[in-house]
Amino acid sequence: MKKMLFLLLAAGLSFSTAQAQTSPAADNAYQDRPGGMGRGQQRTPEQRADMQTQRLTTQLGLSAEQQPKVREIFLGQANRMETLRGQGPGADRQAMMQQMKDARTSADEQLKGVLSAEQFAKYQQLREDRLERAGEMRDARQEGKVKTKADKTKAKVKS
Repeated sequence: MKKMLFLLLAAGLSFSTAQAQTSPAADNAYQDRPGGMGRGQQRTPEQRADMQTQRLTTQLGLSAEQQPKVREIFLGQANRMETLRGQGPGADRQAMMQQMKDARTSADEQLKGVLSAEQFAKYQQLREDRLERAGEMRDARQEGKVKTKADKTKAKVKS
């Protein structure tokens, strides 16, 4: 009787463990993120340009005339960044970083011609705020004060 109970318990545990490992919800844990991108999936340049245009439309109140122009600027920048990232690990990192900085500067110059002076000033302030928050989060993670999504996922799996 004890052997039978033990076998049933072991079979039940192994079945639930196997089912938990193959659960689609676990595989797509990040599907609820904005943009619906899962873990390890990258947005296409078009998706990035659309996302940035939508964000600026909301934050800066872009007109219907400005939106396609802004999207085209962001699409060009995203394509350029994609090309630079695609150079692979053998590429000169310093040169690549400088080229990325040049791409952002070029996009900013183009945006200056499309946005009003007030919109451009607000755009720069929003970007500075976003970069500052990102730097604070990076520092907090390095100090161990903030858990990353990977840390939170590991904690959920353990419990």
